[in-house]
Amino acid sequence: MRKLRLAALAAVLMTMGLSHALETSARGNALPDAPAGNAAGTTNGASAKDSAVSGGVTGKPAVEPRKYLVRTIWKDAPLPRVRVEWRHQADDAVPALSGDTFGFGTANFRPASGFYYLTAEWRPDGNYARARKAGDRFAWLGGNPLLVSSEIGGAITLTLEEVPPLPSTTPAGTGISGRATLAGAPAANVGVYAYAETGSGFKGNDFQATVRANAKGEFALELPPGRYFLLARLRADNSIDLGPLHKGDLLGYDPRNPVVVDAGHYTATAIPMTRLKMIKLVESPAFRPGTIEGRIVDRSGRPVSGAYAALYNIPEMVGRSVFRSEPAGADGRFKLSVPVPGSYFLGARSGYGGAPAVGGWLGTWSGSTDHSITIKTGEVRHDIEIVVDRITREDVPQENQ
Repeated sequence: MRKLRLAALAAVLMTMGLSHALETSARGNALPDAPAGNAAGTTNGASAKDSAVSGGVTGKPAVEPRKYLVRTIWKDAPLPRVRVEWRHQADDAVPALSGDTFGFGTANFRPASGFYYLTAEWRPDGNYARARKAGDRFAWLGGNPLLVSSEIGGAITLTLEEVPPLPSTTPAGTGISGRATLAGAPAANVGVYAYAETGSGFKGNDFQATVRANAKGEFALELPPGRYFLLARLRADNSIDLGPLHKGDLLGYDPRNPVVVDAGHYTATAIPMTRLKMIKLVESPAFRPGTIEGRIVDRSGRPVSGAYAALYNIPEMVGRSVFRSEPAGADGRFKLSVPVPGSYFLGARSGYGGAPAVGGWLGTWSGSTDHSITIKTGEVRHDIEIVVDRITREDVPQENQ
């Protein structure tokens, strides 16, 4: 058993930073449908102010089964003629699905099951062949990459922000400089991250460089020549720690991504920030989520507090989990909601990012030979027990200590 645990740990250490995105050859099976009489936008029952900014959901979505209703918002009002694109990878040149919203800023999509990166953009001249520039409007789903199921439906709201103009001056050297804005004003103290790769979905610690913007929202990242994706974050407590964002936090995705750096030059850019207004990203009234309930215990059967149960879409159970529970309490009990039915791999651990640290907890569910578990719509699995072990210094390879 210890050998199996060590093998699992080794896999975690070797594959840190790999993509957690679900690899699937299935493409979206339809382009967006025109809402019937625009009813999708009027029968929702939720105002624009009830919707999440850049990746939230209307509180009472009126959606059809097996369809995802996307609504686009600009300054708390529906915005039509917005191009919505769904990509399997953030840097895919061609989206898996795309289409424009209609009169009430809505469009329906039928995506195949899998992970997607959602973006939305509006251009005053309607020309989507050119590069984005100041005056265009853009949105990045706050929960990208988003897991969806072709068996259910849901409602997603994207609030667009205006693409800011570029700074007129840049420093000497090589890298990226710019400013972050919130509703056109400087976004002070945000953490700006430059990623050379997209595999982690910009959720891990595999960024190339990071820096805090100053009081004027200005930042400069010294970087070698190459291509980079810039994101900016600021938590409500003024920290820039990695990990899941929450209501009230700020998130920004550079609409000019990828930003190219040439030797001997600083490339100018500007990042519009969005304040997240809701926590849940997709809600569907047409189905009930599945639930996994149980305990996390050590080898002696004692409850382990502080660890959490997690579902993964790869058997190695590395990288970012698909769904996870809140940390277990003193009794070791956890409750894990599974909003998208399917088969996953179940484990438990402590710590949210990177390899488990010495002294942390790590384990897998032994209820099946490959640790997989299948959850149907509305199904509740009770009395699931996950055994975890402490990670010792001997478990961690010397180069990772």
